[in-house]
Amino acid sequence: MSFIHHPKIEKFAYDEKRVAELMKKYELDVLVVSTPENIFYTSGLPVRHVAKNPILFVLANQYPTIVVIEKSGRENLVLWDIYQTKSWIENTKGASSIKRALKLMVNFVKNSLEGTGKIGVESRMPLYQFNALKKAFPKAEFEIKNADKLLLDLRLVKSDEEIRRIAESTRIAEKTIETLIASTKVGTNDLDLIRIAKKAMLDEGADGYDHVTMSINASDPEHPGIGLTLKEGDITRYDMGAIYEGYSSDVSRHAFIGQGPAEVKDLIRAVVAVQDACERAIKPGYVPKDLYTLAQETWKEIGRKDPLILTCHAIGIGTEEFHFFDPMTQKPAKIPFEKNMTMDIEAWTLIPKLGLVGNEDTYQVTATGCKRISTLKMDLFEV
Repeated sequence: MSFIHHPKIEKFAYDEKRVAELMKKYELDVLVVSTPENIFYTSGLPVRHVAKNPILFVLANQYPTIVVIEKSGRENLVLWDIYQTKSWIENTKGASSIKRALKLMVNFVKNSLEGTGKIGVESRMPLYQFNALKKAFPKAEFEIKNADKLLLDLRLVKSDEEIRRIAESTRIAEKTIETLIASTKVGTNDLDLIRIAKKAMLDEGADGYDHVTMSINASDPEHPGIGLTLKEGDITRYDMGAIYEGYSSDVSRHAFIGQGPAEVKDLIRAVVAVQDACERAIKPGYVPKDLYTLAQETWKEIGRKDPLILTCHAIGIGTEEFHFFDPMTQKPAKIPFEKNMTMDIEAWTLIPKLGLVGNEDTYQVTATGCKRISTLKMDLFEV
């Protein structure tokens, strides 16, 4: 009998040297990774809900996947023992039960501790895993905040391969919006549009869809599919996110059935001017507080008196990995922009009877500035 040997998953982001530096910075002796997003990042395994076959996600309650990272950045992996595809992690042990997985996790941690020390765990680690560690290491210190910070530091700055995946995911999202715009016609309902969007993403090569946010006039964009039917003079908002090889996208545009009102066109032009000003200003070392101030000043210089609803969020494995600023907190983060950070800049304001109107695009910090990853026309589409 012959067996098929699956190729090993190649590293696309994880940097052992960088991890070692951060382990030292945050004073961790060992880091235990449990959430699907961070397991994917540290092992490459398809453990998320969107994968060609999300079986590792579905069966995680019986056969958890766990990564244990040593101070040196070296990784250890606990994996469902019948899963054949290999990660780049050499020290891998198979488990066919939760009990066995927990024992292996504890043994890996013991290699980095002598009973005491600092164990980093994610804030979203399953409670049963945390309890197992607490029982095995009663004298150890458990670091949650620093563990989350370390993983965020890692994920905010992208590798070239990650940027390639984000760019392709963005292309798919934009192609989906174009397909939706072509389908924006009198008599079409929002249930049809949702089906069109999901099919378009898959047809363009996405692993799946991250979000299908849409509205007709002032309907709730977070809860589409309530049976609204398009009519002349309606404005639609299409905010689409695909997932391609584990990486998300997030792009938004509006389509108007008929001749777009001047107030809508003027608003879109003002929003794009804000986005363009932000793109010109961003560079390594630039801080979110200054970007937020620049955006608000640009808005006022254009002559707008309505409130600007502004968000800048990192994008990657998660659609909103981190908020540099948003309208909820209005407190810009202190983390400066770095080369190869990727983020979305979205700006909106409210037009009575039409709801939130604005624009959203994806950008990458370069060595000397910033460039837009999105390529879709920054304008109101009229159909």
